[in-house]
Amino acid sequence: MKKGFKWNRRGVSPVIATIIIVAIAIVMSIAVAYWMLGLGASFTKYEKIEFTSAYTVTSGTDFVVHMDLKNTGSAAATVDPSYLLYNGMPATAFPTAYRPAPTFTTFTLQPGQNQTDITINFAMGGNWTSGMTIELTLHTAAGKDYPKVVTLP
Repeated sequence: MKKGFKWNRRGVSPVIATIIIVAIAIVMSIAVAYWMLGLGASFTKYEKIEFTSAYTVTSGTDFVVHMDLKNTGSAAATVDPSYLLYNGMPATAFPTAYRPAPTFTTFTLQPGQNQTDITINFAMGGNWTSGMTIELTLHTAAGKDYPKVVTLP
């Protein structure tokens, strides 16, 4: 009456074996997919600058544009004032007396970092008159352009 494992020669049925193999294959494919997505994310860093505020005031004989920026991307963004565009043109396209004058130097925004109170002075008269809209375009070292439209008071 007593039977041990030695006498029980039955194994796992083919159906159960197939189900176990399929389950292991599914778990392994999910693990590989998560690994690949994590690996791909490390190679797809990007920069994205957003203007948190931009406004213009008058100061003596100048219009002064104040801007605050934030890098919402996952890579550092470097902004160089020598590549700023004003209504699609570089500063050198304007007469010297009315040439826009950024008061900041090249800076780098790390992911999540803010840069506050970036200013650009525009001399009143000539090309810059009250009520005029100006499209300011920041150009980064990665080659991306970030436009912002402001109205002179």
